[in-house]
Amino acid sequence: MKPVLVPTNDVNSEHGIVVTWFVDDRDKVESGALLVEVETSKAVLEVYAPEAGIVLHLARKGQELALTEPVAMLFEGVSELQAYSDKLAAEAEARSAAPTQVRATVKAIARAEELGVDLSTFDGSRLLTVKDVEAAAAVPVTVDYSAMPAPLAAEPGVARILVIGGAGGATQVIDIFSKVPTQQAVAILDDDSGRWGGDVHGVPVVGGTDRLAELFAAGACEAAIIAIGTSVDIRARFRKICAEAGIPLANAIDPTAKIATDVEIGQGNIICAFCHLGTGVRMGDNNFLSAYNSFDHHSVVGSDNATGPSCVASGKVTLRDRIRLGTGIFLEPNVELGDGVQVASGSVIVTSVPADHAVKTKIVTTTVVPRRT
Repeated sequence: MKPVLVPTNDVNSEHGIVVTWFVDDRDKVESGALLVEVETSKAVLEVYAPEAGIVLHLARKGQELALTEPVAMLFEGVSELQAYSDKLAAEAEARSAAPTQVRATVKAIARAEELGVDLSTFDGSRLLTVKDVEAAAAVPVTVDYSAMPAPLAAEPGVARILVIGGAGGATQVIDIFSKVPTQQAVAILDDDSGRWGGDVHGVPVVGGTDRLAELFAAGACEAAIIAIGTSVDIRARFRKICAEAGIPLANAIDPTAKIATDVEIGQGNIICAFCHLGTGVRMGDNNFLSAYNSFDHHSVVGSDNATGPSCVASGKVTLRDRIRLGTGIFLEPNVELGDGVQVASGSVIVTSVPADHAVKTKIVTTTVVPRRT
């Protein structure tokens, strides 16, 4: 019996979604046979059989799984597979017969008692929070932010920027603003309550994104910026929320970026260190360009796109909207990527890619051995 794991070096992705199975459950396969495709936030990964055997699916098409868990198991023979299947069935039966072991936070238990929510109705697969209890009770969630730190002040003439998202993207944006005397990050909003009350490089996390309109109306900021680079759909959603609330989006452009004089750039763009935009480039709104990106002359970049480091485009390349590029990608001249395209790290794009397609690369396994002396 051998587990089949999804091969990936992407440290930023913890989960993937099963896209397609190429073999049926309990099929006999040869070593090296293509078994399944799994999509992460940055790539579509092909999973091959590490050896010959009978394959047992552990995840169905469309199911999300942790990349640390096997997507399938391989067995030498039918008897071994049947014994394993019987074991799984017995464990499932035992779980269904046993009382549900509900795991919940102390606050969630107290809130359940207040609202009359029966915690035994939950499946017990994860730790329950107050938010889960209130959702079950269909109670509108109201949060008391009175204990949160206040947004920072800024010198006269310095634009005060509200940062949406408190993870790695926030550190990049705040670092850019630290080098730009006309802009200052004054507060961070993040829907992960575990970050509330903390800070990122001295900028306080003052609550969830439900405070956007409130803080803007109160005059705490002049604009916002979306510091989320892992999901183009989330970037697009927050851009819409800001537009509906009348909140302008600010650009964050690192001083090391080389931008030609006739480049046109929209609002809400993050352009990290050592990027290059050649003459005639046109860029829309709400894009996140990681370090060392280059878009050469007369290229067009739409809106709500996000890239990894070291993406290089030749002249007259077109990126439409909501495109996600991995790391180290090269695009030949005149290539066009349609809306919603995802490109895996290490790809070389020589022809255009239609909307809602993914470009994948084969994962090469690298072996680490002791250095000879």
